[in-house]
Amino acid sequence: QMLERALVSPGISTAEWDMRIPARDLNPCEVRRRMLHMLPGFFPCLLWLIPHPDPWGPYLVGAVLATFAVVCSSSLLQFAAFAREGEANGRGSILGYAIPILAAVFLFRGREELVLMTLVILAFGDGSATLGGMKLGGRRLPWNRKKTLTGIVCFVGIGGPLASLAFWGECRPGISLPLAFVCGMGATLTAAIAESIPTKGNDNLRVGVTALLMGALLERLVVG
Repeated sequence: QMLERALVSPGISTAEWDMRIPARDLNPCEVRRRMLHMLPGFFPCLLWLIPHPDPWGPYLVGAVLATFAVVCSSSLLQFAAFAREGEANGRGSILGYAIPILAAVFLFRGREELVLMTLVILAFGDGSATLGGMKLGGRRLPWNRKKTLTGIVCFVGIGGPLASLAFWGECRPGISLPLAFVCGMGATLTAAIAESIPTKGNDNLRVGVTALLMGALLERLVVG
């Protein structure tokens, strides 16, 4: 930690460093990584423009599976372009991103709003947490000194409303925006807390599974 403090912010005192993480610039590799992480989150916007059945028909499911297969394959082949230092390969991160979405497609037929909500939480919630935590810095979390309160605020503040809108736009029959926000914001907040827990497991998988399960529970409780 002393070496990290000296490299990132040599002018900050040890006491200040212990309380907060200073802002740091995003290198080109991290920018590419964040862009790729957030890109799938625009998929719900595309579906708003394309009439489709509920539950999704075989053509739409096939298109989703094919898209994820192409994105995952190309990401694995080009992983060196956005790999962080010390990452040997991207199988854990990339598959951890895809597995919760694909599981939701098959396990929650007729409730595809959960698929899109989970996708948006992964794309914009988790992606914004990294951007905010690195670019803005902030006070360390008591339970994880490598992450910041700023990251959680960005996760929930950006991912929550977008996930709620994705849930609302896909829900059939339609529901009110307040109910959609209960589901979307609740799932996002829970996923943000899960992402902040210091474990050796894959962050994407943990965030996706948590968001999906909490979203499904809240939908049953408040929507029926």
